Amino acid sequence: MSQRCSICSVRLTVAVCLLSLGVAGSTSAETKIGFRQVTIVEPVAIQRGTSQEMTLRSNFTLDETYATFFNRPGVTMTFAETEPKEAPRNGRGSDGTPFRFDVTASADALPGVRELRVATKQAVSSVSHLLVTDFPVVRENEKQANDDRTSAMPVTLPAAICGRVEKAEDVDFYSFEGKRGQQITADLYAQRVTEGIHGMVVRGPLIYLMDGLLTLYGPNGQVIAQNDNFIGGDPFLSAELPEDGTYCIEVRDARYAGSGRYAYCLEVASQTHAHAVFPLAVQRGSTTPAIAIGAMLGESSATELTATADETPGIRRQRLKLASGDTNPVEVLVSDAPQIAGTAEYDSIEHALPVELPIGISGRFEQEDATRVFSFVAQKDQWFEFEVTAHQLGLPTDPVLEIFHADGKLAVESDDGPQTKDPKLHWKAPSDGTFYVTIRDLHGRGGERFLYHLSMKRGEPDFEVTGEYYYAQIAPGTHMIWFAKVNRLNGYDGPVEIFVENLPPGVTAEPVTVPPGMTHCGIILSAADDAKIDAALVRTSGRATIQRNDGSDRSVVHYGRVTCEQQGSGGGQARWPISTQLVGVTKPLDLLKVEAEPREVTLKPGDKAEINVRIERQEGFTDPVTLAMSFDYFTTKFGEQLPPGVTVGKASKLRLAGKTLAGTVVLEASDKALAVEKLPIAVLARVSITFSITTNYASNPILLTVTPPPSGP
Repeated sequence: MSQRCSICSVRLTVAVCLLSLGVAGSTSAETKIGFRQVTIVEPVAIQRGTSQEMTLRSNFTLDETYATFFNRPGVTMTFAETEPKEAPRNGRGSDGTPFRFDVTASADALPGVRELRVATKQAVSSVSHLLVTDFPVVRENEKQANDDRTSAMPVTLPAAICGRVEKAEDVDFYSFEGKRGQQITADLYAQRVTEGIHGMVVRGPLIYLMDGLLTLYGPNGQVIAQNDNFIGGDPFLSAELPEDGTYCIEVRDARYAGSGRYAYCLEVASQTHAHAVFPLAVQRGSTTPAIAIGAMLGESSATELTATADETPGIRRQRLKLASGDTNPVEVLVSDAPQIAGTAEYDSIEHALPVELPIGISGRFEQEDATRVFSFVAQKDQWFEFEVTAHQLGLPTDPVLEIFHADGKLAVESDDGPQTKDPKLHWKAPSDGTFYVTIRDLHGRGGERFLYHLSMKRGEPDFEVTGEYYYAQIAPGTHMIWFAKVNRLNGYDGPVEIFVENLPPGVTAEPVTVPPGMTHCGIILSAADDAKIDAALVRTSGRATIQRNDGSDRSVVHYGRVTCEQQGSGGGQARWPISTQLVGVTKPLDLLKVEAEPREVTLKPGDKAEINVRIERQEGFTDPVTLAMSFDYFTTKFGEQLPPGVTVGKASKLRLAGKTLAGTVVLEASDKALAVEKLPIAVLARVSITFSITTNYASNPILLTVTPPPSGP
């Protein structure tokens, strides 16, 4: 079973968001069963080395929660409710019903935001977030006004202040005692702890996530410092206090918007705070000197970066060791390639820095309208890969990547990537010669934090995996379907096998290979009749054996990029990158069976075949069911599984309303249909939950063969 919610996608994207609307709870049967929509975490932070009670608000009951999941270690959470509790859905934007949990963060837990998922015996949840902090957690007293400086809530530094901007024009004030010459930092986590939540629309198409604004006031009411949009929409400020006295920090939305879902954590302290490290990357098996970039770093910001020879390339989080002590964690790139710095003198084609590939370049735009230029030698039809990393590290840089011919003519340009401002480019050289790579900020901005990392290397035949696979709920003896999409790169045109790792016991994925000529497939998950209720974080991957440029073979594994679906204004949908996929074996759902016959179908070009489908409903479930072979939202196809040239014919009987339990899907193959052999497909049985959300159940696997067209004249 799979459901379409408005939330996620990985570089694969799941078609499984079983949404549960209507009254939910152990004391009354659910009318529709689907994912648990977590809305608010209170408080949204926990200090490492402590335990506390926390509430998760949900529009649908979290009764019988038996497991919680985080994308990084160091936090455990257990369900603390002892009595059943109903959680009716009170319309879009509602705060939801609170459910109590006991939470512990280990003393060595690395501070930072974690993704949070919940599994109940009936369903699994959408994504929410929890911040692990170094500082004691202080909760806003929501029963006492703190909406001006005279009523500011007093706190003792350092503190992690957790509150909510609950309604339009809500303003929160916190006061602390300061000394002349004391330096303080204030870091507001607002977007970073709500960005993956399913529904955050407050009003209209423009009011979505909180756009936090911080203002620091002195003892006489004067503004000492103010900031907006430092890390995404989250502000950060640092200041030296001018006198002894009582200071106030104001927290509000820059637009004076508000919502019960606008949860935040404000970290205020007088200690080292790092924003980034330069260079941004270190080569595996090496150590390189570096400097920390941030506030209150002490007399020396010198540090070093080290990576072992066997460390996995990618982004890691680590504290920096300075003479003044360890900093908060920052992101560091670990790379296979040698690393250099791209400095200000390489600012034009005439002053380009020649580089040998592969290479990684860390640079900074110190001044406005700065450009960095690097040259490399290419031969005709060689493939190259260029990737910039900045936005993914929380930096303000909005990079633009361009490649020029020696005569200054633009060859190609790349700007934003999927759900990121960081560009990535696969490019084939049109001729022999020297080419020039330029990088700049889209808006011509510059400054201390306008850093970037540019990776340049020769392109090998390769692929990427995306799709629809954010979460799945599957009852024993039933099936659900996800959808994967393969993007072949640098001339690769071969097959890609799709796998799902770490499935719960009793759940299997039908083996499937995306053959040459296809870019997509269905991932059919099946739960055995005796599968026990259980859940696990899983990973979808693509695998292939690919010939290198030198003719040798290499085994390639790429994990799918995960995104969640988010419900937008007017029922629209968006995607946001996340890192977790959750599969749960559940109690029986609304459709007890979706059976399709025959189990094997063979089509000749120009031929058609009929698949007979029969559903079995849960007692009391009478909603219409629509049969389909693709995962559609209006005119957008989020998931496909049929080979090119095979379509669903008009003679199909796809709507099962009232007491109708049987339908037919007629598959038609055009004269140019792609030949495939025993490709696993499944019939979707779609149940409408809301205007924009559909639960997609699936039939048993069907093996589809399309024979090649006859050869000869």
